[in-house]
Amino acid sequence: LRYKTEGVLSMEMGTAEYKRFSELANDATTARQYASVFPPPDLKGVEVERLIKTVATGGWHKPIPKISRADAKELPDVLLQLEQERERNSERDAKDGREMDKRSPVTVYLGLRLTHTAPEPQQVANVASWLGDYFKDVATREAVREQVSRWKAENRRFSDRALERKLKFEFDIQQAQTRATALKTIVAAYPDAARRDSQQVVDVRKDNEKFMSPMSQLVGAESEVIDIRERLQKLDREIEQQTFVKSLVLEADTAANNAQSGNDSVRQLSGVITEASKKVKTEAEREKLLSLAADLSQISARFLSQAQFVAKPSIPSAPERPTPLMVSLLVAMSAAILAALFLWRRMIIDLLWRDATEKT
Repeated sequence: LRYKTEGVLSMEMGTAEYKRFSELANDATTARQYASVFPPPDLKGVEVERLIKTVATGGWHKPIPKISRADAKELPDVLLQLEQERERNSERDAKDGREMDKRSPVTVYLGLRLTHTAPEPQQVANVASWLGDYFKDVATREAVREQVSRWKAENRRFSDRALERKLKFEFDIQQAQTRATALKTIVAAYPDAARRDSQQVVDVRKDNEKFMSPMSQLVGAESEVIDIRERLQKLDREIEQQTFVKSLVLEADTAANNAQSGNDSVRQLSGVITEASKKVKTEAEREKLLSLAADLSQISARFLSQAQFVAKPSIPSAPERPTPLMVSLLVAMSAAILAALFLWRRMIIDLLWRDATEKT
């Protein structure tokens, strides 16, 4: 007899996220590693290996879309468009403007439907709950790994361009100052024109500066120097932050690779950030460290706290009934056996009679 149970795990995901998580969760090596840290309940030895083989087939989970095909058929296209637009607006309002949030995937799936069969009713419910925890752990570990890779790529990309940007800003300042010095000479040479010029300067661009008075151009050049200095100061702050987190990102990468589970990866990265907080010297470094801590907290909240069973796997009260296909196969096999016995009845009777005669 086989008992079957189902459970619904709430975990909002995008299409690419689900594919990535499911591929990892269906890997036998990943399942075996998680089982070594968190053994499945009521299973030992051969039963654990049998469960891992079942996990590798991938038939134990199925995503639950936000809008199914049946919903799409019943709802008018206008309502679907309004619903999608409302979701996009809510997601846009929830974002805080950081680069990581801009790359957040659009939520397509609400969660997973988990199924499992086993010979014992209590065992099937316990193992199904273990499968839900396993998928959450895989999603957490992959999200942490992706976040650390993003930190590394951002740090490397910034380091490659920082010096180039700084040199460009310094050159732009020199050009603006040279232009301002020349304009001051022109204004001093024509004081009457400078006194008559009372026009407000809004923006001075390369394509329209020749149509403006020297005094307006001078104000624009001085303003440009101020603007470039502000951007250069911001760049210096970013250089300070990226220099501070460079070694931290390498430590986080090592910690993520050495983690035995998703919970362990979050715990180890939290330890790395805590140790780095003891070395903070400036507010810029503190700001960047808090940003990394917020990224990690978002992953932990999303996959460890918010991801929960909205319908827990229950203990089945009756064994699973055979499917119509199985019943058809059994009937066909029985009919084939009976037909063979009927066709070979004389041969079977002769064999039995011959065997009885030889014994006597």
